[in-house]
Amino acid sequence: MKDFPIRFVLTDEAITPSPRLAFIVYLLHQTKLDKRVNALRIPTVRREVHISHSDVIRSMMCLLATGKTDFDHIEAYYHDDIFSASMRIQHVPSSPTLR
Repeated sequence: MKDFPIRFVLTDEAITPSPRLAFIVYLLHQTKLDKRVNALRIPTVRREVHISHSDVIRSMMCLLATGKTDFDHIEAYYHDDIFSASMRIQHVPSSPTLR
């Protein structure tokens, strides 16, 4: 039997599981949206910002998939390593950046 690629760890931290989020990650991967969005050059966006366009798009799509429509709801996920790892987000944007 092959090794199971997922390991379960007991923790006291809040975990945000959602099958919708896994589906969104799959769709984003299939459409290659990250590559296309990161290739865009938007003149009003400063170059020193280290958050990619795809991180902003992924974060907003996750909020919408979980039924949260306010930009400020992203603050709950700002330091959530599980959220960023499961969504393949390098840097979770703050609410002003998401706006």
